[in-house]
Amino acid sequence: MFDLGWLELLVIGITALIVVGPKELPQLFRTVGRFFGKVKGMAREFSKSMEEAADESGLKDATKTLNSITDIHEKTKFPTKNTMVKKIKERINPIEESIKSTGNFSVEGEKVKEKIIKVDKNKK
Repeated sequence: MFDLGWLELLVIGITALIVVGPKELPQLFRTVGRFFGKVKGMAREFSKSMEEAADESGLKDATKTLNSITDIHEKTKFPTKNTMVKKIKERINPIEESIKSTGNFSVEGEKVKEKIIKVDKNKK
């Protein structure tokens, strides 16, 4: 809760022993323990009342619905994309093949380059 290590607790205990004295020290620790117990109980009660208010307002139901929609979207997003890419490639493939078959063009990745055809000027 307060992120105290053993060394800090030891220093606090020794200081309390010197300031309060050995006779009242157990009663002081008991009182401090009860105080922190009450604080912890109040925090637990506050958290519980906030959860109940969220249940009453329908916030939890809305969150569950939103999470289920998000899950459905994640599950269907990639298969749809992959299907579309596959269909597009199936339609482009014959076009690429016909471009390659002419012999005047080369297809390299996504680019189509025209081949330079050398014409012999001596032949007529």
